[in-house]
Amino acid sequence: MAKVKSGESKDVDDNDSENWKTETPSKILKDYKPENIFNADETALFFQCLPQKTLTFKKEKCFGGKQSKERLTVMLGANMTGHQKLKLLVIGRSKNPRCFKGAKSLEADYDFDKTFG
Repeated sequence: MAKVKSGESKDVDDNDSENWKTETPSKILKDYKPENIFNADETALFFQCLPQKTLTFKKEKCFGGKQSKERLTVMLGANMTGHQKLKLLVIGRSKNPRCFKGAKSLEADYDFDKTFG
């Protein structure tokens, strides 16, 4: 009889992982100043979505539609003190978006990925 091997034979002790989380990062970070520690994260920007709510008169019917799934990915980053912010990185689907036509400069770096979205 053949069996598929999966998992590990011994679980990690919860105390070991908790000790690592409380001790190890502080040991590593003690050699760095807060202004030299950066964090970055990405988020989706759904730029064609309509609001979920709207104002109407009483007894007026309100119909919605299917929301657009067109989006851009935006990466934001800053140092721990918040004094130094990284330039935004925007990733879209078009190599040369029409909205950039004639733009002399951008406040963000732009890149594209055709398989995106």
